Amino acid sequence: MITKVGIIKITDATECEKKAFILAAEEFEKEINNPKFWEELRMIYPQWLYNNNLNTAAFKRLFLSGRDKFETKDDFHIRINVTFYYSRKSVVGATYPSTWFTWVNRNIFKGFDVADIAGNQAHEYLHNLAFSHPGANKQSVPYQFGYLIRDRIKKRLKLSPETKVKVKRSFWSRIKRIFKG
Repeated sequence: MITKVGIIKITDATECEKKAFILAAEEFEKEINNPKFWEELRMIYPQWLYNNNLNTAAFKRLFLSGRDKFETKDDFHIRINVTFYYSRKSVVGATYPSTWFTWVNRNIFKGFDVADIAGNQAHEYLHNLAFSHPGANKQSVPYQFGYLIRDRIKKRLKLSPETKVKVKRSFWSRIKRIFKG
């Protein structure tokens, strides 16, 4: 069964941000449907899965099922709803229990390439599956899983660390952001 990654809604984003987010979802989908991805996950990160009372097969079934906090049946469709905002803080994104939306800080996003975005999509989706992390615990399941997605896409697409998403903004949108700030 192939799991689809679908962007349901993107709000408060420029056309460039929307295109980058959609392209990243396509790359995310390729990775999670690649058996080599799951083999690498099993080989590299067994300990953090076991610490969360999961084996790799159970984690894979849960992740690919599409059964998140809003979907009660297995339909093999990961849904992503995102809204962009601006903050000077270093937080990339946030997902809250009461909503399907993920908030993405465009101040950080503007420095992301397609692999970074896909890794963040995976990270935030894990929050919808009830995985959390205290503070910015880089060893947690959401972080490690997102890093694996990101690193595999970078390797497959031969992206260098300097590859960035170009986000063009109008003069007026820059002025508005300064005053909202």
